[in-house]
Amino acid sequence: MTLASPVSRRLRRCLLAAAALVAAAPAFAGPATLPALPESALRPVVADGAIVAGARGLWAVPGYGDLYALSADGASMYHYAGGLCWPVGVASDTILDQAAAYYGRSARPRDLVIASSRQGTQLHAVGLNRLPEACAAPIDRSRPLYTFDAVALTLKSLYAYNRERNLDWNARIARLRPTAARARSDAELRPVMAELLRGVDDLHTALSGETDGRRFEIQGQRGAHFNRLRQRYDRQPHELAFLDWLQTWIARERTQADAQLLPGTRRSALDGQVVWGRLPGGVGYLAVTAMAGAGGGEAEQRAAAGRAIDAALGDLKDTRALVFDVAHNLGGLDMVSAEIAARFADRERLAYTKQPYADARVQPQPLRIAPAPTARYLKPVYLLTSEFTCSAGETFTMMMRTFPHVVQVGQATQGIFSDALVKLLPNGWSFSLSNEIYRDARGESFEARGLPPDRYASVYPAQESAGSYGRALRRVAQWAAQR
Repeated sequence: MTLASPVSRRLRRCLLAAAALVAAAPAFAGPATLPALPESALRPVVADGAIVAGARGLWAVPGYGDLYALSADGASMYHYAGGLCWPVGVASDTILDQAAAYYGRSARPRDLVIASSRQGTQLHAVGLNRLPEACAAPIDRSRPLYTFDAVALTLKSLYAYNRERNLDWNARIARLRPTAARARSDAELRPVMAELLRGVDDLHTALSGETDGRRFEIQGQRGAHFNRLRQRYDRQPHELAFLDWLQTWIARERTQADAQLLPGTRRSALDGQVVWGRLPGGVGYLAVTAMAGAGGGEAEQRAAAGRAIDAALGDLKDTRALVFDVAHNLGGLDMVSAEIAARFADRERLAYTKQPYADARVQPQPLRIAPAPTARYLKPVYLLTSEFTCSAGETFTMMMRTFPHVVQVGQATQGIFSDALVKLLPNGWSFSLSNEIYRDARGESFEARGLPPDRYASVYPAQESAGSYGRALRRVAQWAAQR
């Protein structure tokens, strides 16, 4: 494959190492030498209105395919893959607030840790002496073939679940690149990209944009009912994206849960994202449909979610058991999940570890859940999940499964644990993919298959059945009442 232009030797070594790792089986066969830093070692990148001297420089992040340029003048960002490199049109303040708010130095020379928050994902970056030539080359990066190569090489370099989803990117790229080379517009390229992503049943791996004035989205998912809903959505034009449209379906399904609550006990917070009440038999009910607060940054969202859960648990403290319903939780922020899970922690426990697939230097970063200093619920908890339990809803489930008084019931979750790594493409399209390995406290990954329940209840059966969610909830409530 012809590359756009040469890159610096150091960045080339990173790219070659990443390509070798993708081909390796299993991943992370080599030694991992870079541990996660303690939260106390991370310091703000900005002080007194300027980027601090210790964080300045050019920093390539091999496991994520990003390059940060941090200087006294501000921050800029590039994406790179397989020898391609393109600037990202994101404001300096946005980069510093959402991606590079904190930094820390590891024991390795020229290694910098970048994080969006002290509790967030730690990105291990390699220091560069100069901006790679590929990043500054005066070429037209908006042409269709460049877009195809940028997506294809990013998948080849960084996608973490080729084996689990039986994907051969080399074969796909070889078959489709000649067609992409003939595309004269984004509209002609779009079906080629759909074929590149065909069968990738990963909600975190998606391509969206606009052609001929109309929005499009290429995305897959797992689960019989999830697929049925996608087919319904595709049969007619919509102004809403699929996951936004899905929220309207979820709102209708949620009325089945409301019908199970004892009269006069229903309460809600965060615009209905958190709902609680009482079920027959002295059982409490709590549902969370998104791991998010009421807007603002991560800290504000964590605080808002914490307040809502504290209010719910205060009302339900005299119940004998709790049904915690995340059967329609499409995700959000892992740190909001951690904030909620802390209300159920009996003691500090390891919930999971995460690490980038394409950087064997990096050791797993642990996520531990310690008891919250506020309200806690340590009586039996029945955590209801389904194929619509996704992303941060699944990391929450993984957190809760570590507590001895929690039982997962219902159906297996969606199986998309990795953060969605977002790439903004030069032609204005947006692309995301799964590039991280999450493992539970026992070291097991559940990507592409989901977390299986301890006790099965048919929330959404393979053959569509109206009212199945309400029936499953009644069954779980009966189990809880018998404890």
